[in-house]
Amino acid sequence: MERNSSNCNDATLLLDVWLVSHLTARLLDDALRPVGLTGDEFGLYSLIHSGGPVTPTQISRWTGMAQTTVSGMLRRIAARGHLDDDPHPDDARSRLLRLSDDGMSATARAAAILAATLPLLNDALDDGQDAIRAELTVLDDGLRQLVDAAPRPYSLPGTGQPSEQPTISYRGTRLCQTQDDEVRLFIDWLRTRDGTS
Repeated sequence: MERNSSNCNDATLLLDVWLVSHLTARLLDDALRPVGLTGDEFGLYSLIHSGGPVTPTQISRWTGMAQTTVSGMLRRIAARGHLDDDPHPDDARSRLLRLSDDGMSATARAAAILAATLPLLNDALDDGQDAIRAELTVLDDGLRQLVDAAPRPYSLPGTGQPSEQPTISYRGTRLCQTQDDEVRLFIDWLRTRDGTS
């Protein structure tokens, strides 16, 4: 007998987030398969690229992942030759991580794939991604408080935080939101490709 999903009266925000998390992982994993990365790995590559050099402890604090999970992922990334590390100048027990040239190349290839995927998701959203991302900041902040995670290592667009998206000058006809998002993604991809984020 098939269960009617509308009878899930006990569903909570936590279940909603869990479902969205797994759907996002599936989308990312499927899109990034040609590059040989999972969505989780690309997230870690992105954090190291944008926040690096960074320590494993800082990655754990930003993501809320257990240090053992972070260590396992870092070992896989290092085994691919995508990670360089140096002794931390202020802490002999720690190391500073950054992407190797091959790691930067893999990140750029993955970013290019996602630059083509994200507009498809944006088109499927009624309000566009900016409105949803702004609302997610509230959830993100609440979860970070509960798990005692460090503040997010970047600001979300449209939240009034310091790194709000800059205006892009363009003299042609006005771009729709999807086109504007594609231009911004392409700019981000160019920065990643050139290593000048």
